[in-house]
Amino acid sequence: MNRVVIVDDETPNLKLYGAVVRRVLGYDALMYDDPLVALRELGDLRPPLVMVDYRMPEMNGIAFVEALRAIPGHEFTPVIMMTVDPDLTLPRRAIAAGATAYLERPVSLKLLSEELRRYAQPAMRASTIGEVVMPTDERDTIQRLHRALAAHSRTLAKHSVLARDVAVLIGQAMHVGAHDMEALRIGALVYDIGMLSVPEKVRLTPDALPARWRSVVNAHVDAGAAILAGGSRPLMRAAETMARHHHERFDGTGYPDGLGGTDIPLLARIVAVADTYVALVSDRPHRVEFTRANAVGQICGLRGTAFDPDVIDAFESVKEKLAALASPA
Repeated sequence: MNRVVIVDDETPNLKLYGAVVRRVLGYDALMYDDPLVALRELGDLRPPLVMVDYRMPEMNGIAFVEALRAIPGHEFTPVIMMTVDPDLTLPRRAIAAGATAYLERPVSLKLLSEELRRYAQPAMRASTIGEVVMPTDERDTIQRLHRALAAHSRTLAKHSVLARDVAVLIGQAMHVGAHDMEALRIGALVYDIGMLSVPEKVRLTPDALPARWRSVVNAHVDAGAAILAGGSRPLMRAAETMARHHHERFDGTGYPDGLGGTDIPLLARIVAVADTYVALVSDRPHRVEFTRANAVGQICGLRGTAFDPDVIDAFESVKEKLAALASPA
């Protein structure tokens, strides 16, 4: 029988998660209160899912995930990390380390059940072609695309990570659903991947862009959507939507489709604010960056014109948390 591996130094958590796994998936649970022992034994195990706590005395959850990914055969094992730690950088760091999902405790039984069903399904793990293990998880595909973006331009990759982090804060403040939060945490990493189509000399010009170059830059939304197009799963479709529509404006004067109001997909409305904030606080070739306070003021001044008022309300509510995010430089 399939056995989900659960790693947590607190016995009550092990018993609780084990009971939920048995109830929701019908699987047994193999439980460890020592992450080092779990790692030693995982070399011989192929569980459908690993659940791990972040705060443990021997090794924290991020170090555990990094060590797990280094074990042959566990490159794509789904890992759900859970914690009560208030550190706002943890979701980004957990995903960067290789976690498949990140949940803040206390987590509702409904959400935990959804996540277990989503990540423990065999089709979400890997398929074998000959002797080559091919990842089928769209999360892995998106993370690989982000690494390709980073290989081309570390500046673009850092911009996307910070914008993703801002978007996640906004999404949390708006209490968006679990699927939308997953799209923001993972899919938003590649919302700006279309910038790969913009020549470096255009992106790095020290002056304001002339009209002939502006059209080249604007076309990056079409390029990004084309790169991400064709996905059959919800997360990839959400990433494509964010890539295409994050420059629409609430008043309908944006591009590429001139959508307005709630015709603009919610995730794109959220990413539009996050993208603008990061652009303003970043040192661009043709201008000096804004302070965080000035950037927030500029963005909030565009409530109802460029940006959705509801998204702006959420953005304002998390403005004190922005300083804790990584620098875009």
